[in-house]
Amino acid sequence: MLKNYFKIAFRSLWKNRLFTAINVLGLSLGLASAGVLLLFIQRGITFDTFHKDNDQIYFVQTADVSGRYNQTVYPILEQMVKTFPEIETGTHVQGWNDVWLNHQGKDLQRQTKYVDSTFFDVFSFKLKYGHATTALKRKQSIVLSDQAAEALFGEVNPVGETVTVEDTMTFTITGVLEPVPANSSIQFEVLLPVSNLEDNKGFASNADWYNTFATVYLKLRKGTDRRKLEAKFPAFAKTHFHADGQKRKIHIAPLEEYIHYQNPGFRWMIYGAITIAVFIVLIISINMVNLNTAMSFTRAKEVAVRKVTGSTLGQMLGQFWTESGLVLAGSLLIAVVFGILYLVPQFNEFREGRMQLVVNWQQDSGTFLTLIGIIGLIAFVAGTIPATYLNKLDLRDTLKGKLSGKPGSKNRMQGALIVVQLVIAIVLVVGAIAVRRQINFMRQADTGFRGEKVVVVSSDLQYKDENAAVQQFVPILNGLKQNSKIESIAVSGIVPTRYWNNYNVYTPEGEDRKNIRLRHVGTSTNYTATYDIRMVEGRDFSEQLDRNGEQHPVVINEAARKAFGWTTALGKRLRQGNNAEVYTVIGVMKDFNYGPLKERIEPLLHWYDGPPSLNSYLSLKFTDISQAKGVLAGLETDMKKIPSKRPFKFFYMQEELGRQYNDLDGIWKMVNFVTLLAIVIALAGIFGLISLAASKRTKEIGIRKVLGASVQGIAMLLSRDFIILLVIAMLVGLPLAYTFVIKYLASFEYHVDLPWYIFVLVALAALLLTVLTVGFQGIKAALADPVKSLRSE
Repeated sequence: MLKNYFKIAFRSLWKNRLFTAINVLGLSLGLASAGVLLLFIQRGITFDTFHKDNDQIYFVQTADVSGRYNQTVYPILEQMVKTFPEIETGTHVQGWNDVWLNHQGKDLQRQTKYVDSTFFDVFSFKLKYGHATTALKRKQSIVLSDQAAEALFGEVNPVGETVTVEDTMTFTITGVLEPVPANSSIQFEVLLPVSNLEDNKGFASNADWYNTFATVYLKLRKGTDRRKLEAKFPAFAKTHFHADGQKRKIHIAPLEEYIHYQNPGFRWMIYGAITIAVFIVLIISINMVNLNTAMSFTRAKEVAVRKVTGSTLGQMLGQFWTESGLVLAGSLLIAVVFGILYLVPQFNEFREGRMQLVVNWQQDSGTFLTLIGIIGLIAFVAGTIPATYLNKLDLRDTLKGKLSGKPGSKNRMQGALIVVQLVIAIVLVVGAIAVRRQINFMRQADTGFRGEKVVVVSSDLQYKDENAAVQQFVPILNGLKQNSKIESIAVSGIVPTRYWNNYNVYTPEGEDRKNIRLRHVGTSTNYTATYDIRMVEGRDFSEQLDRNGEQHPVVINEAARKAFGWTTALGKRLRQGNNAEVYTVIGVMKDFNYGPLKERIEPLLHWYDGPPSLNSYLSLKFTDISQAKGVLAGLETDMKKIPSKRPFKFFYMQEELGRQYNDLDGIWKMVNFVTLLAIVIALAGIFGLISLAASKRTKEIGIRKVLGASVQGIAMLLSRDFIILLVIAMLVGLPLAYTFVIKYLASFEYHVDLPWYIFVLVALAALLLTVLTVGFQGIKAALADPVKSLRSE
């Protein structure tokens, strides 16, 4: 029996190869896209869940007037473990600097985390070499990633070998890590005991009970009630926190929530991927069901004969399931090849290094089983509907050929499915247009500063002798200042698009109850001049007037002035939490977008970094940006004379502004691809259905032509039902698209409005494509020789 199923299935699929090709095209593209999205969804919903005792791992958060964030004070870990028996252990996972490693002349810098000796007691990161229980016990221990170890030592076990860290310290390798999963919020290639960081004076001065910059993880004992434990935290904070920080609240949250607090948009990316995956599965399912149902009319007599000769419904279902299964199996093979070779690399490129997808047949078995389950469901539905429909038809009418293939009359379900398909396509088209317009708007918007003539040079090149490097840099800087091609120069720790997430609470002198949280960063002289940021009050920093900053001058933005409730800010004095120094406001900048336009402009404060020196960034404003290339070549030559570990690098600020929105570009490309997929599949399906409808009405068309019907009239006759379905789809899809787009654009602090004519153009484009698709086949049928048409049956 099974052999016969396959034999008949192959014959049927070959006989109707146009429809088979349409099915395979839509299914392979759709399955490949859905498969990649399923991989991303699986990685996303299992973020940080791979650790052995995942349900016991929490991280400490701070809540204040600005909201809730994932950092806390550094000393809290040791005190919490001592105070609360509910806490089994814990660890810091502290970023500070990415250390340089050296072995036999090879220099290497990798992402570094400073952790406690209990790190592997909390987390289940696997070691390729070494033992987790002892890997971080000694202060001079170091654990490397497999990639870092291979770069320094080759493909050997380096445990026991030594490396030089930061040119002065010798550490012994005690472990080599297996690759860290992409869906881990903790990413690193070097682990060092945090006790080494505590020796750093700059770190130690900030590691107090006020500054919240530490990332702390706790492992609770089994059965601990988190709510009851949190209820003890207010008294703990009152006992230990600095007086200026006692209004803050301490929370703990499950490890798998870390990514969602750190990146609130990640959850929406997962929801978006789920929505798009559902859309794709719906589109390809509808397409296959519609084509199979329509094609079933051509096999009505075959089914009738089978019933007369004793075939049961089960046997007919088996035949149709076999055919659907073969189409889906072939499509799956094409989809896997297309997905792995093209879509996965494209998706990873759009993610720009964040949570890269790597196909692992063992790890992703659940994803593949889900995909196979989807395929099985589609095959079941696509085979069941036409088989049961034909089984219910009257045998006498079937054998006489009294059937209609029109989608709008006897098969309302088919028409409804076409409408759903078109609605999805319309919503996706409008969504793709909205995303593109928003990206263009943000890239072209007035940011409040000008960067088109600015080139930013990375001046912190990890110099081998910092003091000597500064001495060599001063004449280079003086030479740049005298260069007639350069209009202005600024040395700073930050530049627009790269502001630190560094905050503190400031209180105006004499107004102790007014506490305003400001983002604060350090800059030097000429920063506002270099970036054409307008001063609305006062002045920017000056080497002559501010000398080394003994008077602690600061510059704030309009948002900060408004937050303090001042009409004028000049001369106002501020005290920073946990700091006895008094800062004097010498100027107010006009608000400018130092970050992407998705975010509102926060209250901002610039403190004075002192006279220009080697810092993170050297911003050069040119009189003519076309002259930058020659100046940069000379600067590179001069900078290479200073012994350093990093290469000379620079970027054009205007290009950097555009790069802020690369993630949105990636989303647009993904939506664009899915939109194109939806349109192609929908039109291919409609083309198949109109072709089938025309073939079922061949004799009718011949008679109408003999009686004088025009080509236009016959084409309109065949197209009418599809045009009606499109109109219904537009009436449903356009309002739905409008609702989605309004909500999406509202998520941006600064956004474009989508004008009404966009919806009209989408409607007209949908109408044109549908008319061209159905009209082509309709005209082709209408032009056929009526003699051949009348002989066809």
